[in-house]
Amino acid sequence: MAALNQVCGVVDALSAFQVQVMNSLNGRFLALRRLAELLESAFDMTGFIPDITRLIPLASIDLSLYENLRVECAFLNLPPASESAEQYIGELRAQLNAAYAQILRQLNMSPLSTLSTLQSKLDDYQNQMNLAALKGTDFMACLQAACSAATAVSNFSADQVKDIANNYYSNFVVGQGKLLSSAAQAKVDNLNSVKSQVQELISGPSAQDTAAASAVVTSVTG
Repeated sequence: MAALNQVCGVVDALSAFQVQVMNSLNGRFLALRRLAELLESAFDMTGFIPDITRLIPLASIDLSLYENLRVECAFLNLPPASESAEQYIGELRAQLNAAYAQILRQLNMSPLSTLSTLQSKLDDYQNQMNLAALKGTDFMACLQAACSAATAVSNFSADQVKDIANNYYSNFVVGQGKLLSSAAQAKVDNLNSVKSQVQELISGPSAQDTAAASAVVTSVTG
């Protein structure tokens, strides 16, 4: 009996912390999930994300392209390249760079970009709440089996404790703490892909992508 009382004493000392943390995490999870749903439903991607295939990398702008633009697109008011070709090509690249930067700003200001940051906010909150110390429903099962003291946990009733533990298990074990639906995640992934492609138009492919492409060519050509 004394041993059981000692076990219950340890469990009781930890139980209030356990339930409060689980309840707080459940509340933050539900609040962020509602926000994610609102942001997704409020955003229409139609006509927002540009067709990357129609855009020109800055590195592709040369004298030939410059002259074609000058002749075919008079509204641009491009002067003849003549002896100042590099200067005019540089100015055109600068204008295009500004246009692409504006596209990136618009993408970063969209609700979808906010969606992509919500998960990190929840992850940070979990770390603040010392998630490593939590055992979810396993802890509460121990409490109930060893001590039958669920009614004494913090200010929660036995039914509330059970609901908190089950919700935590559903949100963070079964659902792995993922806020976004599959549809929302697909939109975010699409947005991030477009942002990467626009960045490549400005600065060219990343060193990692270039190395991967070279490896593929090498493997094919032997």
